[in-house]
Amino acid sequence: MAIDFRTVRWRAGLSQMLTSAQVLLNRVKVMLMSTDSVLIVEDTPINLKVVTFVMRRAGFDVRTATSAEEALEVLKHFCPRVVLTDIQLPGMDGLELIRRLKADPDKRNTLVLALTAFAMKTDEQTAFDAGCDGFITKPIDTRTFPNVIRQYISAGRGIPSNMAPSSIPEAAGPEFSLRNIRQMFVTEGKRQSECFINGLNAEFDYAELRIAAHRWVGAAGQIGYPEIAQNARELEALLQQSGPDSMGAVRDALDRLARLFVEAAQRLTPATSNQKDGSPEAGYVPAQDAAIQPGT
Repeated sequence: MAIDFRTVRWRAGLSQMLTSAQVLLNRVKVMLMSTDSVLIVEDTPINLKVVTFVMRRAGFDVRTATSAEEALEVLKHFCPRVVLTDIQLPGMDGLELIRRLKADPDKRNTLVLALTAFAMKTDEQTAFDAGCDGFITKPIDTRTFPNVIRQYISAGRGIPSNMAPSSIPEAAGPEFSLRNIRQMFVTEGKRQSECFINGLNAEFDYAELRIAAHRWVGAAGQIGYPEIAQNARELEALLQQSGPDSMGAVRDALDRLARLFVEAAQRLTPATSNQKDGSPEAGYVPAQDAAIQPGT
């Protein structure tokens, strides 16, 4: 039987074309996926969980880091379109992280957004001077936050130099539970505020309280406790403007916060006891609940 070499060559050529087309398609998929990739750098566990959940639900490929040093390690293997970083971080702060990213030829085109509870113009300008591409104030509006990030991307900034997908697996963990996060927040807030009240004296460490107040501002607003966020913001402003001579005012502010934490914990109790598995909270429902409940 004679072999038709023209047919063989045609089939081989067609097979090669199909293979090349599949490779090209895979590359396009990688590029599209990488367009919506983000690294979140945040040291407060509650804030990190909320922002991570919101971004993943919106379709972003998300990686996380709890310090600037960890973020630099993650960025050795992950090339996100966007880096969202808090300014106040343990060790190296967010401003230094921004400076290092913008000084790195391989990272300088990555979109870097400062995400912080600070809202003063001087803080915003400091972040821009460090090289950040945008400044977002906590608490975030979880209903619009992913679209805000996509608007930054659509502006044509933050094009990564390497579009390869990440080789770091996503961290496994328990399913996002808004109720559990609220419970953890108010329980820890109650404990911390009472501890600070009991420790108020001439040798009190106001820097530690300032850090706690800063974290309460961001976390409370994001999980549906605007009154706690507002009182924590007032405490933070008080600590920035005054010193040990204002101990009475600081104590009053802490007393108000402690009461708010206790009230929030009490409202969560019936929600825990009356809830059926898989159903939304049956008790206390803060105003922002619809914006961040899983599955909405």
